[in-house]
This record gives sequence, structure tokens and C-alpha cells, in this order.
Amino acid sequence: MAKILVVDDEEIARITLADILRLEGHTIRTAGSGAEGVSILRQDTYDIMILDLRMPGMSGIDVLRVVVDEQTELQVIVLTAHGSMDSAIQALRFRVHDYLLKPVSPAQIINSISAALQKKKALQERNESGKVAYQHTLPGGSNMDLNKRTITWENGGISLTPTEARLLGVLITQQGKMLSHAELVHECQGYSVDNEEAAKILRPVVSRLRQKLTGVPGWNDWIRNVRGSGYVLEFEDNQG
Repeated sequence: MAKILVVDDEEIARITLADILRLEGHTIRTAGSGAEGVSILRQDTYDIMILDLRMPGMSGIDVLRVVVDEQTELQVIVLTAHGSMDSAIQALRFRVHDYLLKPVSPAQIINSISAALQKKKALQERNESGKVAYQHTLPGGSNMDLNKRTITWENGGISLTPTEARLLGVLITQQGKMLSHAELVHECQGYSVDNEEAAKILRPVVSRLRQKLTGVPGWNDWIRNVRGSGYVLEFEDNQG
């Protein structure tokens, strides 16, 4: 059974869904706004969030922007009456598990939750079996610990988001090899998209990561963009 957070500004829909899921044996908490949902997620850990997109104030997409890097194992099911191709693409960029249009049957919700829990378990098992040495000494003498998501040196340091750390971990373990945008999204986020969509997902992440890395001693543009294809991390030019 799962701990599930239902975020929906429509009270009747929220209560009805919560009652259905409690009958299935799940532990349920509800939030009537995006801001309340974010606050709850920062207080406790949940397996699944069922999220409405169109809400006054903080929208569902706004919620995803805030929590996607903070709640790396949270499975998100979008449930909306105002679906569009644009909102579906936006949601996909934030690694949502499923995108459902209201009205939806209880069976559809229950099946989606079951699949989300299976996906979460598979990702946890893959991450556990695929663990690598995440501590490295970088050119310039700084120390990188990707489990703690930090890079430190004598007079300073930086912190990485979970997504930034996963991306840097994948690139550093395959140093010198060009990895396609689609490969990187699959390794970092656990789902598959085409290379064009993957490039859109990665672009802001890589940009933020590069900005952080400019303060690291010895930085020399380690992450190189292979135009239209992917990224490669190379240290060779930085080592004397």
C-alpha cells in the first residue's frame, strides 16, 4: 500500500478520490491548493502525488517546478479536466508517471497507482544494483561527493540538486563518451523520450549545472555540447 497526496482545488473531487483510495488500503492526505501541497511534501515523504493542473494561485506545473528536484522518488499522476498537448509535454518534462483526463474511472486511477508503485520499486532496485563510486577528485583538487551532492575545495563549495548530481554522475562514469540527449534523460529520470524532446528537458539542467561549476577550481568547460546529438564530459584538457 502507498502513501498518497491528492492535490486538487475542487473539494468534491478531492474528497471522493481520497475516499476511493482509502478503501483500497492506501494512506491518503489531501491539499486544496498547490502551495498547500508543496508545504505538505516538505514535511513528509509520499510515494505518489495525484495532481490537478489548473488551480488558482500555484498551478500544477508550478508545483512540479518546485518539487521535481526535491522529491526524486515521488511518482506523480496528473489528473486534469483541462488537458492539452502543451500541458502534457510540460508535465512530461517534469517526469510525471501518468497523465489522465477527467472524468476518470476509479479503475483507471487504481491501475495507474499500481503501475507507479511498480515503476518506483524497479527504479530503486536499478539504482541500488547500479551504484558506482560517487567520490572523485576533480582537476584543480576539489572533491566531489555525488551521494551528498556536493563539490568542495579548501575555501568553498557548491551543492547540487538531485537531477544535477545524477546527470554529472552519468557523465563522469562515462568520461570521454558522447551520450545522446535521450540516453541521458533515460539514465537520469528513468523514462524514454525522443532526442529532440530530451534536449529540451536537459538544456536548463545543463545550463544551471555549468553555472555552478564555473566556481570550481580548475573548471574548463568540462561538459561539452555535441550539437544536435548530446553531451560529453572530458577532463583531459584540464590535466597537466
